[in-house]
Amino acid sequence: MTIPIETQEYASTAYRSDQAVGLPETRAKRERVGDELQPYGAYANLNPYYRIVEDVETVQLSERDDPEFYRKDWWWDHQRLRFLNEKIGLKILALLLPFAWALLVLVGGLALLGWGLVTIPKQLDLSAYWFISLLLILVPAWIFFSFWIIPPTTNWLMTNVVGALLKPFEKTLEKKLDKTLEDGCSEFNRVTGQVKFALGKGRSFEAPFVEFDAYVERVVQRGGIFYRLMFVHRYTQKQFNKTSLSNIEAEKTEVLALWDMVQRYMDVTQPLPDMPRLEPFRHLDPVTAKYDQTTGRNPRYWRDLDLEAWQKGEGAELLRNQRQFAWGRRQCRVTPQLGRVDMPTYRQSRPETACAM
Repeated sequence: MTIPIETQEYASTAYRSDQAVGLPETRAKRERVGDELQPYGAYANLNPYYRIVEDVETVQLSERDDPEFYRKDWWWDHQRLRFLNEKIGLKILALLLPFAWALLVLVGGLALLGWGLVTIPKQLDLSAYWFISLLLILVPAWIFFSFWIIPPTTNWLMTNVVGALLKPFEKTLEKKLDKTLEDGCSEFNRVTGQVKFALGKGRSFEAPFVEFDAYVERVVQRGGIFYRLMFVHRYTQKQFNKTSLSNIEAEKTEVLALWDMVQRYMDVTQPLPDMPRLEPFRHLDPVTAKYDQTTGRNPRYWRDLDLEAWQKGEGAELLRNQRQFAWGRRQCRVTPQLGRVDMPTYRQSRPETACAM
């Protein structure tokens, strides 16, 4: 169990929107075809609506299972927002057995059915009419039955069979999984002002928050155009977009609100964004604790919330404001600072943990 520790002070490198930091000019153009560059330091003070709904359900369910859920490997707190970079190998491993079982039920059943339809009519000397009739009836019926039976049998298989087989190796597997997750763990660090993106195999890329340009990326998929938040390191052009921090969203304003939330999280002149996942830690952040004391915020607002009533009232208003806000009028506070210092001078002021550029 990890006990959350109160933040006593922020590092000198922490991000402060009210302090202009000279930055070197970038070698590459910041404009990207199809992607929208987002400004720094211009806050709408809007948190992503759909993320809030999802997180309220997660937090309330977690607390029902364990009142101190946030002390156990909770990935968002008052000091770090942690998230996973996309790890294809981990996803394949998690989906391999269910996929194999579904394939066995569907394709294996059809193969067995086909063998029976070829063999039995010969033995019973049935005509071609009966063969075709049985084929037209039984094949669709089996496909329908397969899609109905696969979900419950997959759950039973994973819980009772796989779970029982892996039980003796539970501790070893937990350590291995923790190591795999840690290897893919990225973070935004509020205390230090640094951002780290995991690259896998024990490697990572770390740099100050203000060195990353944020974009709303258009993702063309079957069914239309969707959006997600993408980060590009301004001075190396390293790109990070396939992370668990940003889902692919149908509404662009949801991604815009997510960027607004991330900025305010990193800005130590601002209280923590009022997000359900961060609620148990608000009293441990000095700026947030002072703000909540001044405003009289209910420390259990999200955990005791009637979500259905909220969605009809305050939530509906939040969604409406998110969709109607004049996002295009925001002015970036970082862009005017580009070119204020040269690259050699700036390199000397970067934290030792930051990757070379």
